[in-house]
Amino acid sequence: MKIRQRNKNLLYAGLIGALSIALISAGILYFMYKNMKESEELLIQQYEEELEEFQIWADQQVKAFTANRYIEAGETIEENDLREVLLSAETAAEDITHYDELLGSIAKVNLEPRTVLTDSILYFEERTPRDLRLAEYAFIDLPSRVEVGDFVDVRIQFPNGNDYVLLSKKKVKELNEDVVWYEMNEQELLTISSAIVDAYLENAIIYALAYVEPYVQDESVVTYPVKDNVLELIETSPNIVDRARNELEARNRQKLENQLEELESSEREKYQRESEKEQEARANRQQEVFEAVDTVNLDVDETNDEE
Repeated sequence: MKIRQRNKNLLYAGLIGALSIALISAGILYFMYKNMKESEELLIQQYEEELEEFQIWADQQVKAFTANRYIEAGETIEENDLREVLLSAETAAEDITHYDELLGSIAKVNLEPRTVLTDSILYFEERTPRDLRLAEYAFIDLPSRVEVGDFVDVRIQFPNGNDYVLLSKKKVKELNEDVVWYEMNEQELLTISSAIVDAYLENAIIYALAYVEPYVQDESVVTYPVKDNVLELIETSPNIVDRARNELEARNRQKLENQLEELESSEREKYQRESEKEQEARANRQQEVFEAVDTVNLDVDETNDEE
């Protein structure tokens, strides 16, 4: 009986001990869980605060693009030329150019690497309108140094001195001697048709003037007034435009031929003058040689006489 009672006491003691250990372990686990939970909540709070700070910072930034290399004025901006950056909204320019507008734009001035690209330093060609056509003209008096890619104003000058802008800031798309190609919309085609007839009737001159800094200078204002009577003449006699165009082309061709003849004449005169100068110089050199030979012969004769 005593042994059985002792076993029971040992069993109770073991159970109590196990229960105590379980309670202590549970308390420790609860304490650890609570600490972990508090740490996790603290980390979440810190993350949310940092995220809020970052969001505030991001809201104060604007996305921009800089030149990734040295870009010369007149060059077209391509994708490889761009580098994305973030700028402070307080100090960033108001006319920062968006990515979609940058591709295909043209630098107005030389751009150093890391230059922020803005509307003020870029030139944007207009989207191609549906009525745009490539027109060819052979009667326009062109500047002698005009090249493909240059921008010009096409003007008309009347014998009384009146001078008007017909076409403003047109890009020379193609060029072949005195023939030039421009992209023209419907209104410009009507304007130039009226001017062709006007020049034919009034003996006016249609000519072009080139821009010095086309990507910096603003386009001129078109000042040519399309005349109602000329439009009526075009409507009643559609062939008048072709006839006037042919006449102006003939005038321009004659003018070009006269200039070539003058140039050839001046070149011939220049060649003749240079040839005469060369012959005179050759004669002078020969005379100098003859005089030198005579001098040597005289010295020899004097020496022989002395001997």
